[in-house]
Amino acid sequence: MATETDNSFEEFIGKKNRSSRRKWVVALLVLVFFAALIFVSIDWVMGALVHTRKEVQVPDITKKPVTTALNALATVNLALKQAGVEFAEGVAPGSVLRQIPSAGSTVREGRVIRVWISQGDEMVFVPSVTGLDLRAAQLAIRQAGLQVEKVEHAYSLTMEKGQIISQKPAADSMLTRGDKVVITLSDGEPPASVILVPDFHNKKLAEATLWASTQNINLIVKEDATSPFPYGTIAAQRPGADSEIAPNSNLEVTVSRRPASDDEKTYHLHYELPQGKKAMRIRVVMEDANGEREVINESKQPGSKIDLEVPYSGKATFRILSDGILVREREIQ
Repeated sequence: MATETDNSFEEFIGKKNRSSRRKWVVALLVLVFFAALIFVSIDWVMGALVHTRKEVQVPDITKKPVTTALNALATVNLALKQAGVEFAEGVAPGSVLRQIPSAGSTVREGRVIRVWISQGDEMVFVPSVTGLDLRAAQLAIRQAGLQVEKVEHAYSLTMEKGQIISQKPAADSMLTRGDKVVITLSDGEPPASVILVPDFHNKKLAEATLWASTQNINLIVKEDATSPFPYGTIAAQRPGADSEIAPNSNLEVTVSRRPASDDEKTYHLHYELPQGKKAMRIRVVMEDANGEREVINESKQPGSKIDLEVPYSGKATFRILSDGILVREREIQ
């Protein structure tokens, strides 16, 4: 049973706790008041400082190099901040494409002007459309951001009727987005009145000699002692394959006359291209004791075959790349 003394003690402790809580509440309220007062004061001071700055007009810095733009803004006590970069036709790379606030706006000194910097005209790769039909070629060119300027027609010994024989510019060239491409469409094999030059690349000289004599064409033979091809093989020709040629015109071929070394061997390179809808750029690169040499770099049709006799010295590595992708590598002793 609690005594009167115990009750008095508990009452005393309760009063003391309540008093302590009131002091903390009062202290917290005072602290909040002073914090709010300080915030309002700072805001008032900053606002007063800002509004005491002089108003200036934003200069036009579009199409100006960044350094020139910085100098122009500095003269009126404004700052510059890059907000982004974009491709832009007709605006030099590194120049201001647009600005916020715009030219002529009135702002106070110290204002930051946001700008977007030009990367110049957007450059795109020309797609390879050789071997495609007309519709597929036009679609590929449009998807690359280019336009078909003109569709020319020509006979062909290598392309079926309706396939693209050639293109200008060549595949993998760089053009400005929106530029135009000229494509040549095959009308199939020529009539008897039209003479087209066959593809003599990697063929023997005797084959070109026979064809030239039957077509009344003057064959001009040049020699290349540095050619990577076997002795007597045609390494180049002019005009190229499928070019139209008239009787009594000249056909120039370059024949390999590279002397064989004592340790030279020959590798029969055979590769059959996979089936598909488009021609592929095929590169054959050989690396042997004499260094690295490019054996083939030309467009080939799907399903076509490569059969070559390639001389090499010592240990050799042959690499075949299709549209820049390595598809075969083989080491030969």
